[in-house]
Amino acid sequence: MSARARQRQPTEYQSAIPPLIADIPDITSHLSADTLALADRATITAARFDATQAAAVLPFTPLLLRGESVASSRIEQLTSSARKVMEAELLGASQGNAGLIVAATSQMNEAIQSTETPTVDSILTLHQLLLETSAPDIAGVLRADPVWVGGSDAHPIDALFVPPAPGRVPELMDDLEGFMARSDVPALVLAALSHAQFETIHPFVDGNGRTGRALMHAILRHKGVSSNGILPLAAGILEDPDIYFGALDAYRTGDLNAIVWLIAHATLRGAELGEWLGSELIELKDSWDGLVHARRDAADWRVLDLLVRRPVLDAVAVRDELGVSPANARKALDRLENGGILISSQVEKNRRAWRCPEVLELLDEFAERAGRRGHPM
Repeated sequence: MSARARQRQPTEYQSAIPPLIADIPDITSHLSADTLALADRATITAARFDATQAAAVLPFTPLLLRGESVASSRIEQLTSSARKVMEAELLGASQGNAGLIVAATSQMNEAIQSTETPTVDSILTLHQLLLETSAPDIAGVLRADPVWVGGSDAHPIDALFVPPAPGRVPELMDDLEGFMARSDVPALVLAALSHAQFETIHPFVDGNGRTGRALMHAILRHKGVSSNGILPLAAGILEDPDIYFGALDAYRTGDLNAIVWLIAHATLRGAELGEWLGSELIELKDSWDGLVHARRDAADWRVLDLLVRRPVLDAVAVRDELGVSPANARKALDRLENGGILISSQVEKNRRAWRCPEVLELLDEFAERAGRRGHPM
Protein backbone atom coordinates (compact mmCIF):
# COMPACT_ATOMS: atom_id res chain seq x y z
CA MET A 1 0.00 0.00 0.00
CA SER A 2 1.35 3.42 -0.96
CA ALA A 3 1.95 6.17 1.60
CA ARG A 4 -0.86 8.20 0.01
CA ALA A 5 -3.28 5.27 0.30
CA ARG A 6 -2.32 4.75 3.93
CA GLN A 7 -3.04 8.41 4.65
CA ARG A 8 -6.56 7.97 3.29
CA GLN A 9 -7.32 4.98 5.52
CA PRO A 10 -9.68 5.55 8.48
CA THR A 11 -7.81 6.03 11.73
CA GLU A 12 -10.62 5.47 14.24
CA TYR A 13 -12.71 2.39 14.93
CA GLN A 14 -14.67 0.92 17.82
CA SER A 15 -13.59 -2.35 19.42
CA ALA A 16 -15.69 -4.55 21.66
CA ILE A 17 -15.70 -4.06 25.42
CA PRO A 18 -16.82 -7.44 26.80
CA PRO A 19 -18.19 -7.53 30.34
CA LEU A 20 -16.30 -9.28 33.12
CA ILE A 21 -18.16 -12.51 33.90
CA ALA A 22 -16.32 -14.21 36.77
CA ASP A 23 -18.55 -12.74 39.45
CA ILE A 24 -21.91 -12.41 37.67
CA PRO A 25 -24.36 -13.85 40.22
CA ASP A 26 -26.74 -16.65 39.19
CA ILE A 27 -25.65 -16.54 35.56
CA THR A 28 -27.95 -19.42 34.65
CA SER A 29 -30.93 -17.14 35.31
CA HIS A 30 -30.12 -15.60 31.93
CA LEU A 31 -30.92 -18.93 30.26
CA SER A 32 -34.37 -20.21 29.37
CA ALA A 33 -35.81 -23.34 30.95
CA ASP A 34 -35.72 -25.07 27.55
CA THR A 35 -32.03 -24.26 27.09
CA LEU A 36 -31.14 -25.54 30.56
CA ALA A 37 -33.15 -28.71 29.98
CA LEU A 38 -31.36 -29.36 26.68
CA ALA A 39 -27.99 -28.74 28.34
CA ASP A 40 -28.87 -31.22 31.10
CA ARG A 41 -29.91 -33.84 28.54
CA ALA A 42 -26.72 -33.30 26.55
CA THR A 43 -24.58 -33.59 29.69
CA ILE A 44 -26.22 -36.89 30.60
CA THR A 45 -25.68 -38.14 27.05
CA ALA A 46 -22.02 -37.10 27.11
CA ALA A 47 -21.42 -38.79 30.46
CA ARG A 48 -23.19 -41.94 29.26
CA PHE A 49 -21.10 -41.95 26.08
CA ASP A 50 -17.96 -41.62 28.18
CA ALA A 51 -18.99 -44.36 30.60
CA THR A 52 -20.80 -46.96 28.50
CA GLN A 53 -18.67 -46.58 25.39
CA ALA A 54 -15.39 -46.49 27.29
CA ALA A 55 -14.60 -50.20 27.09
CA ALA A 56 -15.55 -50.44 23.42
CA VAL A 57 -14.28 -47.11 22.11
CA LEU A 58 -11.29 -46.50 24.39
CA PRO A 59 -8.86 -48.41 22.13
CA PHE A 60 -9.93 -46.09 19.32
CA THR A 61 -9.63 -42.85 21.31
CA PRO A 62 -6.48 -41.73 19.44
CA LEU A 63 -8.34 -42.10 16.14
CA LEU A 64 -11.41 -40.32 17.52
CA LEU A 65 -9.07 -37.57 18.73
CA ARG A 66 -7.71 -37.17 15.22
CA GLY A 67 -11.24 -37.08 13.82
CA GLU A 68 -12.15 -34.32 16.26
CA SER A 69 -9.06 -32.32 15.30
CA VAL A 70 -9.93 -32.67 11.61
CA ALA A 71 -13.46 -31.42 12.36
CA SER A 72 -12.25 -28.45 14.41
CA SER A 73 -9.86 -27.51 11.61
CA ARG A 74 -12.60 -27.81 8.99
CA ILE A 75 -14.61 -25.20 10.85
CA GLU A 76 -11.69 -22.88 10.03
CA GLN A 77 -11.72 -24.02 6.36
CA LEU A 78 -8.57 -26.11 6.88
CA THR A 79 -9.14 -29.41 5.09
CA SER A 80 -7.00 -32.41 4.26
CA SER A 81 -7.54 -36.10 3.62
CA ALA A 82 -7.01 -38.58 6.43
CA ARG A 83 -4.15 -40.14 4.49
CA LYS A 84 -2.27 -36.85 4.18
CA VAL A 85 -2.81 -36.05 7.86
CA MET A 86 -1.60 -39.44 9.05
CA GLU A 87 1.40 -39.40 6.71
CA ALA A 88 2.30 -35.92 7.97
CA GLU A 89 2.11 -37.22 11.53
CA LEU A 90 4.34 -40.18 10.71
CA LEU A 91 6.91 -38.04 8.90
CA GLY A 92 6.83 -35.16 11.37
CA ALA A 93 5.79 -32.82 8.56
CA SER A 94 4.57 -29.39 9.63
CA GLN A 95 3.75 -27.73 6.31
CA GLY A 96 0.35 -27.32 4.69
CA ASN A 97 -3.08 -28.07 6.08
CA ALA A 98 -2.11 -31.62 7.04
CA GLY A 99 0.69 -30.30 9.25
CA LEU A 100 -1.67 -27.80 10.88
CA ILE A 101 -4.16 -30.57 11.64
CA VAL A 102 -1.39 -32.68 13.20
CA ALA A 103 -0.59 -29.72 15.47
CA ALA A 104 -4.29 -29.39 16.33
CA THR A 105 -4.28 -33.05 17.34
CA SER A 106 -1.39 -32.43 19.74
CA GLN A 107 -3.30 -29.47 21.14
CA MET A 108 -6.50 -31.48 21.59
CA ASN A 109 -4.60 -34.32 23.25
CA GLU A 110 -3.11 -31.88 25.75
CA ALA A 111 -6.59 -30.50 26.50
CA ILE A 112 -7.91 -33.87 27.65
CA GLN A 113 -4.90 -34.87 29.75
CA SER A 114 -5.42 -32.70 32.82
CA THR A 115 -8.29 -32.78 35.29
CA GLU A 116 -7.23 -29.43 36.78
CA THR A 117 -9.20 -26.22 36.30
CA PRO A 118 -8.04 -24.56 33.06
CA THR A 119 -5.99 -21.40 33.61
CA VAL A 120 -4.50 -18.65 31.49
CA ASP A 121 -1.19 -20.52 31.58
CA SER A 122 -2.77 -23.77 30.40
CA ILE A 123 -4.49 -21.89 27.56
CA LEU A 124 -1.14 -20.43 26.53
CA THR A 125 0.25 -23.97 26.47
CA LEU A 126 -2.59 -25.13 24.22
CA HIS A 127 -1.93 -22.27 21.83
CA GLN A 128 1.81 -22.97 21.88
CA LEU A 129 1.19 -26.56 20.80
CA LEU A 130 -1.02 -25.42 17.94
CA LEU A 131 1.31 -22.84 16.38
CA GLU A 132 4.82 -23.55 17.67
CA THR A 133 5.91 -24.86 14.27
CA SER A 134 3.79 -22.90 11.80
CA ALA A 135 3.90 -19.51 13.57
CA PRO A 136 6.44 -19.64 16.43
CA ASP A 137 6.59 -15.85 16.86
CA ILE A 138 2.97 -15.68 18.05
CA ALA A 139 2.58 -19.14 19.59
CA GLY A 140 1.55 -19.05 23.23
CA VAL A 141 1.66 -15.25 23.37
CA LEU A 142 -1.27 -12.93 24.08
CA ARG A 143 -1.67 -10.49 21.23
CA ALA A 144 -0.22 -6.99 21.44
CA ASP A 145 -1.96 -5.73 18.31
CA PRO A 146 -5.56 -5.15 17.20
CA VAL A 147 -7.30 -7.95 15.32
CA TRP A 148 -10.64 -8.09 13.55
CA VAL A 149 -12.93 -10.55 11.83
CA GLY A 150 -14.04 -9.88 8.25
CA GLY A 151 -13.86 -6.64 6.29
CA SER A 152 -10.65 -5.25 4.85
CA ASP A 153 -7.18 -6.57 5.60
CA ALA A 154 -6.01 -2.95 5.82
CA HIS A 155 -8.35 -1.64 8.52
CA PRO A 156 -11.20 -2.82 10.77
CA ILE A 157 -13.78 -0.18 9.83
CA ASP A 158 -16.03 -2.62 7.95
CA ALA A 159 -15.18 -5.67 10.04
CA LEU A 160 -17.89 -8.05 11.18
CA PHE A 161 -16.42 -8.03 14.68
CA VAL A 162 -13.58 -6.14 16.33
CA PRO A 163 -12.38 -7.89 19.52
CA PRO A 164 -11.27 -5.82 22.52
CA ALA A 165 -8.17 -3.66 22.34
CA PRO A 166 -4.99 -5.58 23.25
CA GLY A 167 -4.57 -3.62 26.47
CA ARG A 168 -7.79 -5.16 27.80
CA VAL A 169 -6.85 -8.75 27.00
CA PRO A 170 -4.84 -9.66 30.15
CA GLU A 171 -7.61 -8.52 32.51
CA LEU A 172 -10.27 -10.29 30.47
CA MET A 173 -8.26 -13.51 30.42
CA ASP A 174 -7.73 -13.37 34.19
CA ASP A 175 -11.48 -12.88 34.56
CA LEU A 176 -12.13 -15.87 32.29
CA GLU A 177 -9.85 -17.97 34.49
CA GLY A 178 -11.97 -16.96 37.47
CA PHE A 179 -15.15 -17.87 35.63
CA MET A 180 -13.86 -21.31 34.65
CA ALA A 181 -13.15 -22.00 38.33
CA ARG A 182 -16.79 -21.50 39.33
CA SER A 183 -18.57 -24.47 40.86
CA ASP A 184 -22.12 -23.08 40.66
CA VAL A 185 -22.47 -23.34 36.87
CA PRO A 186 -23.44 -26.65 35.19
CA ALA A 187 -20.52 -28.22 33.31
CA LEU A 188 -21.84 -27.88 29.77
CA VAL A 189 -23.09 -24.35 30.40
CA LEU A 190 -19.67 -23.46 31.83
CA ALA A 191 -17.92 -24.90 28.77
CA ALA A 192 -20.21 -23.11 26.30
CA LEU A 193 -20.06 -19.70 27.99
CA SER A 194 -16.30 -19.94 28.59
CA HIS A 195 -15.84 -20.75 24.93
CA ALA A 196 -17.99 -17.82 23.81
CA GLN A 197 -16.20 -15.42 26.14
CA PHE A 198 -12.82 -16.69 24.94
CA GLU A 199 -13.79 -16.20 21.29
CA THR A 200 -15.06 -12.71 22.11
CA ILE A 201 -11.76 -11.80 23.79
CA HIS A 202 -9.89 -13.28 20.81
CA PRO A 203 -6.65 -13.25 22.83
CA PHE A 204 -4.34 -14.44 20.06
CA VAL A 205 -3.38 -13.17 16.63
CA ASP A 206 -4.37 -16.52 15.11
CA GLY A 207 -5.64 -19.92 16.23
CA ASN A 208 -8.41 -18.64 18.50
CA GLY A 209 -11.13 -20.92 17.14
CA ARG A 210 -9.21 -24.17 17.45
CA THR A 211 -7.84 -23.19 20.86
CA GLY A 212 -11.29 -22.17 22.08
CA ARG A 213 -12.80 -25.50 21.07
CA ALA A 214 -9.94 -27.40 22.72
CA LEU A 215 -10.69 -25.35 25.83
CA MET A 216 -14.20 -26.79 26.00
CA HIS A 217 -12.71 -30.28 26.11
CA ALA A 218 -10.41 -29.20 28.95
CA ILE A 219 -13.40 -27.90 30.92
CA LEU A 220 -15.49 -31.03 30.35
CA ARG A 221 -12.50 -33.11 31.42
CA HIS A 222 -12.05 -31.03 34.57
CA LYS A 223 -15.75 -31.34 35.42
CA GLY A 224 -15.70 -35.11 34.99
CA VAL A 225 -18.11 -35.23 32.06
CA SER A 226 -15.39 -36.78 29.88
CA SER A 227 -13.04 -38.97 31.89
CA ASN A 228 -12.16 -41.85 29.58
CA GLY A 229 -11.78 -40.38 26.12
CA ILE A 230 -12.94 -37.53 23.95
CA LEU A 231 -16.43 -36.53 22.85
CA PRO A 232 -16.34 -35.27 19.24
CA LEU A 233 -17.79 -31.86 20.05
CA ALA A 234 -16.31 -29.96 17.10
CA ALA A 235 -17.65 -32.70 14.85
CA GLY A 236 -21.11 -31.84 16.15
CA ILE A 237 -20.52 -28.13 15.50
CA LEU A 238 -19.38 -28.90 11.95
CA GLU A 239 -22.94 -29.90 11.06
CA ASP A 240 -23.73 -26.20 10.58
CA PRO A 241 -20.89 -23.75 11.27
CA ASP A 242 -23.07 -20.79 10.27
CA ILE A 243 -25.36 -21.42 13.25
CA TYR A 244 -22.27 -21.73 15.45
CA PHE A 245 -20.86 -18.39 14.33
CA GLY A 246 -24.32 -16.85 14.67
CA ALA A 247 -24.51 -18.09 18.26
CA LEU A 248 -21.17 -16.44 19.02
CA ASP A 249 -22.48 -13.20 17.52
CA ALA A 250 -25.61 -13.48 19.66
CA TYR A 251 -23.49 -13.95 22.79
CA ARG A 252 -21.74 -10.67 22.04
CA THR A 253 -25.10 -8.89 22.11
CA GLY A 254 -25.98 -10.38 25.50
CA ASP A 255 -27.93 -13.49 24.40
CA LEU A 256 -26.49 -16.46 26.29
CA ASN A 257 -29.11 -18.97 25.15
CA ALA A 258 -27.92 -19.43 21.58
CA ILE A 259 -24.39 -20.64 22.33
CA VAL A 260 -25.47 -22.95 25.17
CA TRP A 261 -28.19 -24.41 22.98
CA LEU A 262 -25.75 -24.84 20.09
CA ILE A 263 -23.09 -26.58 22.20
CA ALA A 264 -25.72 -28.83 23.79
CA HIS A 265 -26.95 -29.88 20.35
CA ALA A 266 -23.36 -30.39 19.15
CA THR A 267 -22.77 -32.63 22.17
CA LEU A 268 -25.75 -34.82 21.28
CA ARG A 269 -24.67 -35.00 17.65
CA GLY A 270 -21.04 -35.65 18.63
CA ALA A 271 -22.07 -38.62 20.77
CA GLU A 272 -23.91 -40.08 17.77
CA LEU A 273 -20.87 -39.64 15.55
CA GLY A 274 -18.52 -41.10 18.14
CA GLU A 275 -20.70 -44.17 18.60
CA TRP A 276 -20.88 -44.63 14.83
CA LEU A 277 -17.10 -44.46 14.39
CA GLY A 278 -16.49 -46.79 17.31
CA SER A 279 -18.92 -49.43 16.05
CA GLU A 280 -17.52 -49.24 12.52
CA LEU A 281 -13.96 -49.71 13.78
CA ILE A 282 -14.97 -52.69 15.90
CA GLU A 283 -16.70 -54.32 12.93
CA LEU A 284 -13.72 -53.63 10.69
CA LYS A 285 -11.21 -55.02 13.17
CA ASP A 286 -13.28 -58.19 13.60
CA SER A 287 -13.32 -58.67 9.82
CA TRP A 288 -9.52 -58.85 9.76
CA ASP A 289 -9.35 -62.04 11.83
CA GLY A 290 -9.98 -64.25 8.83
CA LEU A 291 -7.28 -62.51 6.80
CA VAL A 292 -4.40 -63.13 9.20
CA HIS A 293 -2.82 -66.59 9.31
CA ALA A 294 0.14 -65.88 11.58
CA ARG A 295 0.72 -67.53 14.95
CA ARG A 296 -1.21 -65.96 17.81
CA ASP A 297 2.03 -64.74 19.36
CA ALA A 298 3.20 -63.09 16.11
CA ALA A 299 3.56 -59.33 15.89
CA ASP A 300 0.88 -59.24 13.17
CA TRP A 301 -1.95 -59.28 15.72
CA ARG A 302 -0.51 -56.43 17.73
CA VAL A 303 -0.02 -54.42 14.54
CA LEU A 304 -3.76 -54.85 13.88
CA ASP A 305 -4.48 -53.32 17.28
CA LEU A 306 -2.13 -50.50 16.40
CA LEU A 307 -3.79 -49.80 13.04
CA VAL A 308 -7.04 -48.62 14.61
CA ARG A 309 -5.00 -45.98 16.41
CA ARG A 310 -2.38 -45.22 13.76
CA PRO A 311 -3.51 -46.26 10.27
CA VAL A 312 -0.23 -45.16 8.63
CA LEU A 313 2.92 -46.86 9.88
CA ASP A 314 6.48 -47.72 9.01
CA ALA A 315 8.82 -50.28 10.52
CA VAL A 316 10.33 -47.74 12.92
CA ALA A 317 6.89 -46.74 14.25
CA VAL A 318 5.98 -50.40 14.81
CA ARG A 319 9.32 -50.99 16.54
CA ASP A 320 8.78 -48.01 18.84
CA GLU A 321 5.14 -48.85 19.62
CA LEU A 322 5.46 -52.62 20.07
CA GLY A 323 9.08 -53.12 21.07
CA VAL A 324 9.86 -55.55 18.25
CA SER A 325 12.92 -55.51 16.03
CA PRO A 326 12.74 -53.54 12.76
CA ALA A 327 13.14 -56.80 10.85
CA ASN A 328 10.17 -58.43 12.59
CA ALA A 329 8.19 -55.22 12.16
CA ARG A 330 8.78 -55.24 8.42
CA LYS A 331 7.87 -58.92 8.17
CA ALA A 332 4.57 -58.32 9.99
CA LEU A 333 3.75 -55.32 7.79
CA ASP A 334 4.59 -57.29 4.65
CA ARG A 335 2.38 -60.19 5.73
CA LEU A 336 -0.53 -57.83 6.43
CA GLU A 337 -0.01 -56.28 3.02
CA ASN A 338 -0.09 -59.72 1.41
CA GLY A 339 -3.33 -60.36 3.31
CA GLY A 340 -4.93 -57.31 1.74
CA ILE A 341 -5.14 -55.22 4.93
CA LEU A 342 -2.29 -52.81 4.17
CA ILE A 343 -0.92 -51.01 1.13
CA SER A 344 2.68 -49.80 1.01
CA SER A 345 4.26 -46.88 -0.80
CA GLN A 346 7.39 -44.75 -0.76
CA VAL A 347 6.74 -41.65 1.36
CA GLU A 348 10.31 -40.35 1.30
CA LYS A 349 13.53 -41.39 -0.37
CA ASN A 350 14.54 -44.73 1.13
CA ARG A 351 11.47 -44.70 3.38
CA ARG A 352 8.52 -47.01 2.95
CA ALA A 353 5.24 -46.72 4.80
CA TRP A 354 2.17 -48.90 5.06
CA ARG A 355 -1.37 -47.55 5.25
CA CYS A 356 -4.69 -49.15 6.09
CA PRO A 357 -7.10 -47.74 3.49
CA GLU A 358 -10.22 -48.98 5.29
CA VAL A 359 -9.42 -47.08 8.49
CA LEU A 360 -8.49 -43.97 6.52
CA GLU A 361 -11.77 -44.19 4.61
CA LEU A 362 -13.65 -44.34 7.91
CA LEU A 363 -11.86 -41.21 9.12
CA ASP A 364 -12.76 -39.40 5.90
CA GLU A 365 -16.36 -40.58 6.19
CA PHE A 366 -16.46 -39.41 9.81
CA ALA A 367 -15.55 -35.89 8.67
CA GLU A 368 -18.04 -36.09 5.81
CA ARG A 369 -20.84 -37.22 8.14
CA ALA A 370 -19.98 -34.48 10.61
CA GLY A 371 -20.40 -31.85 7.91
CA ARG A 372 -23.58 -33.35 6.52
CA ARG A 373 -26.60 -31.19 7.26
CA GLY A 374 -29.96 -32.72 7.86
CA HIS A 375 -30.32 -33.10 11.61
CA PRO A 376 -32.63 -30.49 13.17
CA MET A 377 -30.61 -27.74 14.80
